[in-house]
Amino acid sequence: MRRPAALLVLLLLPALALPAVAQDAPPPDAGGAVLNILPPGSRGNVTVPQALQVGPSRTADGEAPPNFADQLEQYDAINTVDPASLTEADLPDFFKDAGIDLPADQAVSTLQPRPGVTIRRDAAGVPFVTGQTAEDVAYGAGYAGTQDRMFLTDLLRHVGAARTAEFLGGSAGNIAMDRDQLRSAAYTREEAEAQLESVLARYPDEGADLLRRLDAFVAGINDAQRALCPAAGGVPLGEVFGGELVLGAGFGPDCPVEYAVLQTPPTDFDRADVVYIASLVGGIFGKGGGSEAANARWFQQLSRQYGDAGARAVFEDLRLRNDPEAPTTASRPFPYEGQPIDPAAPGAALPDLDGPTAPSTGSDAGGSTLPIPLPGPLAGSPVRAGVVDGPLGPIDLGLGAGGSMSNALLVGADRTATGSPLVVFGPQTGYFTPQLLTEISLRGPGIAARGVSFAGTQLIVELGHGVDYAWSATSASSDNVDTVVERLCSLDGGEVTLESDGYLVDTTCTPFDSYVHTQTVVPTAAGQGPPARLRMRVERTRHGIVQERATVGGTPVAVVLQRSTYGRELDSAVGFARINDPEFTRDAASFAAAFAAVDYTFNWFYADDRDIAYFGSGLLPLRAPGHNPDLPRWGDTRFDWQGTLPDDEHAQDLNPAQGFLSSWNNKQAPAFSAADGTWGYGPVYRSLLLDARLRDLMAAGPVERAALVGAVQDAAVADLRAEVLLPLLLEVVGDDASLAPALEVLRAWAADPRREDRDRDGAYTHAAAIAVFDQWWEPDDPALSVARTVLREELGDLVDELPKKLDDHPRLGLGSAWNNVAWYGYLSKELRTVLGRPVTGPFSRSYCGDLATCREALRASLTGALERELAEQGVSEVSALTYDKGEDAIRPVTAGLVGTRTIDWQNRPTFQQVVSFTTSRRGAVAAPAAPLRPAAARLPATGGVPTGALAGVVLLAVALGLARRPRA
Repeated sequence: MRRPAALLVLLLLPALALPAVAQDAPPPDAGGAVLNILPPGSRGNVTVPQALQVGPSRTADGEAPPNFADQLEQYDAINTVDPASLTEADLPDFFKDAGIDLPADQAVSTLQPRPGVTIRRDAAGVPFVTGQTAEDVAYGAGYAGTQDRMFLTDLLRHVGAARTAEFLGGSAGNIAMDRDQLRSAAYTREEAEAQLESVLARYPDEGADLLRRLDAFVAGINDAQRALCPAAGGVPLGEVFGGELVLGAGFGPDCPVEYAVLQTPPTDFDRADVVYIASLVGGIFGKGGGSEAANARWFQQLSRQYGDAGARAVFEDLRLRNDPEAPTTASRPFPYEGQPIDPAAPGAALPDLDGPTAPSTGSDAGGSTLPIPLPGPLAGSPVRAGVVDGPLGPIDLGLGAGGSMSNALLVGADRTATGSPLVVFGPQTGYFTPQLLTEISLRGPGIAARGVSFAGTQLIVELGHGVDYAWSATSASSDNVDTVVERLCSLDGGEVTLESDGYLVDTTCTPFDSYVHTQTVVPTAAGQGPPARLRMRVERTRHGIVQERATVGGTPVAVVLQRSTYGRELDSAVGFARINDPEFTRDAASFAAAFAAVDYTFNWFYADDRDIAYFGSGLLPLRAPGHNPDLPRWGDTRFDWQGTLPDDEHAQDLNPAQGFLSSWNNKQAPAFSAADGTWGYGPVYRSLLLDARLRDLMAAGPVERAALVGAVQDAAVADLRAEVLLPLLLEVVGDDASLAPALEVLRAWAADPRREDRDRDGAYTHAAAIAVFDQWWEPDDPALSVARTVLREELGDLVDELPKKLDDHPRLGLGSAWNNVAWYGYLSKELRTVLGRPVTGPFSRSYCGDLATCREALRASLTGALERELAEQGVSEVSALTYDKGEDAIRPVTAGLVGTRTIDWQNRPTFQQVVSFTTSRRGAVAAPAAPLRPAAARLPATGGVPTGALAGVVLLAVALGLARRPRA
């Protein structure tokens, strides 16, 4: 039985009860109320003269090229001070003022690319775009964005169109990227164009306005490209950097140097290109689920050892779908899904554990003259390739790392020194040079906002602030992707095999919607050789893109991923347009209405001078009876999705009684079930680092802005494992004379669980302990990990088959760490059980044995780790162990010719806002805002062959979590 409209009603009541505020005067600027930082810098284009100025190292400093890496220095500097010592006067050293309007005397440049459009830039290089019409603003956004991210935007449109090899060369990495993009978001150019119109059916007025802006945005991109890279002529460049690199003819002195390297002139953009940029991340971020095949494989492995009943019990123990100890953002329950695993459910279709498979979408369609690598098996939770071969080296777009790295900490008005909310939040998008996000300020009719957008979509600000309110997001990973199994058939009635040309819709044999994606690959600096041809197969059913062919009970099937946002990504752009519009967004109620129109799965946060609020967005399917959400389902019509979750049943909150809202990609709310691929929502999540520090602040008195910044920064250098799990491990190990030196350093680190080198002397304070613990937790042989040791007594060798990562370590070079690791929760529950501590939601059985058994296993595990580490470092004493902090260093990905230096690790949003509004359009003390514009009704969630639209709204998609793929 569905609940009546819940918290959304509470959000709406003030808006429905009070009159609108007149808009006679322009809204005020937010100068001083918001600070922000976005490394490395606002400008991302590098010309040939600038490249020569940088020199052979190809590493920019804080001065040259201008505004290219200046914010990286500010961003890194905060990691050299004691977070507890920060004062208000210190904040400008680490953040810049983020007002929407730029005072005339602070503009360092002014450009009017066409009548009605003005682009001014401040000392940091941030463009401030003003326009007489909304289309003028969009045109200026496209023009300014191209000045800042021209080559990167061009790269992303080719990657999104699955034409990386065509643009950069036919290397194995580029071909693999195109293969995986087709498997995620395959669209012909005609389909991409057609998608843009369908938004009008759902949002007639707002959709028409959005498409007018989009056309102006594309025009601005094209005019800027022509201005920067004139088609005629060029400048002969000859050898540079002492012969390291030979450049041919250029395309004008202001053209990004990468085009001269590739010898490929830029071409005009059109609507479809923006769709392709959106599809690149729309099919990757802002989604959750799709791991049902891996779950089915794990369950079948359990069944071989435990039988059906035992397998169900162990699966449920480790699934942590609705663990009562999981930290949540909203405090009240919002039930969604939650059924226990049931392989006997009528809709369940488990691919044969050792059955045959055959490739589908992304495989060679015949006639290719370059090899197309096969993807990994779907049941193995494959990682997207993510790495392309650029003109001057690899570019790791991080498409396999997941997008769950952002955080938010919002303190309510009644707990602060100002009497208004205080907020520190932002997305963690990985570290790129230039950054994938680009900062911009937009001001004109229907728009007044400053913040960041994904390169190529900045006609709307996706994360930032308006005139008297701010918003941000974290990835929610809610379940909007399902694995669907279609029975194969032969259209001519012949024998059914893995290669059959049709699939059953109930009893009707239906042809696949298929085509061949073709590319002509020519030699470039990144891919030499003669011209070549690529022909990749694309197959779709009514549910979505076919990933592979397999068998279920010996019956040939097609395995499909169905995503609710496939083909309709542009719809979400309406939500972003609403949050950018000061006439729409006036308070927490209208904030909720704005993001109810966003179909991607994100946790949205809002603050003004009075309220803090949270709303979880997403086009979340309502699943049919007989469909078990943890397992693949049959493609029969009776198991199709039954619509989508109503807005009032989405997780949400407003001014919670605890006095704050926090999120670091943790669970949304009690009873809001974790998606089938999310097993980490247990009792240990990295959001605990934020909660603990904020609770200490609130206990000491009203919270101040600088202190809140310090709390978030202190969490950014903490090792979650050392803070929460190491004390439990040490207690189980107990005192052991043979381990005394190791136990001594580990206990000291547990009391100060940080990985930081504040004085930059080249070493972490607790280097020996870190070396020992990292060897203990994630050795070269994962089977020796202490995490697996804790479960091995019960699971045996099967523990090594559990398809969940052991860790999310700083050494990956991503900045972000400790996210969504199920093993953290497993150890917490099991070790507290062993120690006789209270456990809410205990396991069904003991996995480590009694205290004596578990203690013996952990001591042996620690002894082995210590011996391995001493041997690796060639020392005999624990005190002589070291740890190279450079292993943790953040290594920005160079997306062109010029890169930036590494910086010390900090687990922090890439774009971070510090917010403190104390006044608003309502005045210092005033009634809430205008009547709420109702959100449009949800569409049926078919998620099949492209019928929707997609473009400006990728918009946020990457902003929440694009990070680099882990390196080996």
